[in-house]
Amino acid sequence: MIPTVRHGVVPLLVLLALLQGGCLAESSLDGGELKCGPRDLTPECCLKQNPGDWQKCTGASGPTEAGISVAMKIASVGAAAALALQPIIGSAERRGVELATDLRSDVEAAILKCVRRVERQANDQHFDGESPSREQCAELKREGQTWAMYLGSFKHNLAWDCLHEALKQLLPCRYLFEPRFQFNEGTGRWEFLTREMVNQIVSQQGWKGLEGTIAPDIVIMDAHGVIIHVYDMKFPCPETNLARWETYRNGAWLGSTQGGLYLDALYAEPTLISPREGVKRWKK
Repeated sequence: MIPTVRHGVVPLLVLLALLQGGCLAESSLDGGELKCGPRDLTPECCLKQNPGDWQKCTGASGPTEAGISVAMKIASVGAAAALALQPIIGSAERRGVELATDLRSDVEAAILKCVRRVERQANDQHFDGESPSREQCAELKREGQTWAMYLGSFKHNLAWDCLHEALKQLLPCRYLFEPRFQFNEGTGRWEFLTREMVNQIVSQQGWKGLEGTIAPDIVIMDAHGVIIHVYDMKFPCPETNLARWETYRNGAWLGSTQGGLYLDALYAEPTLISPREGVKRWKK
């Protein structure tokens, strides 16, 4: 059951439960504005632009009353999420069965279609259908957040409903949105964090407790739950900028790129998908 919305506050757990479940119940994830700032409930949007910069992106010690309209919409209609296969991280000895070439092509075409659709929607809404200029991208939308940062998070938010509608037809129950993984220093292995684990960490340690974790936009699994493909959506601003993996500027993964860390952690080659460049395979 989805927790009842009280006083306009929706716990982060609601959104994680819904977006991590590849087998989402029929519900709408469209619309709404996902804010990204120093005290945001979902710091992933800021961290996509500033990887590893937890102090900037997670200034709050815990959830605040910053709204997540998409979560409120889902909760308000009583949607429920059935958890998909729990992702299994492969290894040198155990590799998942990759998608057939034609199916993978269809999956990537569907993701690209959604990425290009939300690019148009965002430009229509904020710039009368035009693409923002380099100067506009650098302007502040709100304190501590440029238009480039804002649009990146806004477009990610718009994309989830489109992605769900497409992927549930192609790969029912075999995809996850923004699953989170943490490196276990004791075992020397990366581990999937369930929504309950994430909620517990944030409750006990604040957002700082998630430092060093990773959360790719989309993870695809084989029939047994082994991770086989990893995708990140990128929305360069201005659009003439190249889509690229950001580099961690501090913390445990200093100097590593997002793509390189995904590859090392999840044993699956990551892929970038952006409106102008389309599908961009990982290159070392």
